[in-house]
Amino acid sequence: MSPRLAAILALALLVPGLAQASPLAGTWRAAQGGQSVEITLQPDGRFARRDRGPDGTAMTVSGHWTLADAGPWLRLTIEDWAPRRACGLIGCTPIRMIPGETYRYALQPDGTLLLEDTGGRIALRREG
Repeated sequence: MSPRLAAILALALLVPGLAQASPLAGTWRAAQGGQSVEITLQPDGRFARRDRGPDGTAMTVSGHWTLADAGPWLRLTIEDWAPRRACGLIGCTPIRMIPGETYRYALQPDGTLLLEDTGGRIALRREG
């Protein structure tokens, strides 16, 4: 391989958008039992997830996502969330957030993304 070709290939791996994007990148949605979730996994490694409960209350978390090299593991590192407080009849209390979540993932032939953790399994469909 020529030094020039090697340099071009190395640059392609370093410049965002030139390397092949993960097949998980995109917006995924699921709804079940009156609850819904939408998660956007951006090619640059950022994510945003919006969960909506049956009563319409919503929680949004965001941060960065990575795939583990060994095994089908999706890791979400949570950096921000809203709301930060839950208020009721007896006042407000802070909402604490775990620093991250890890899911075993499987991308099915029909385009369904399965995410599984200790809380169970969810099947998401790509939006658009």
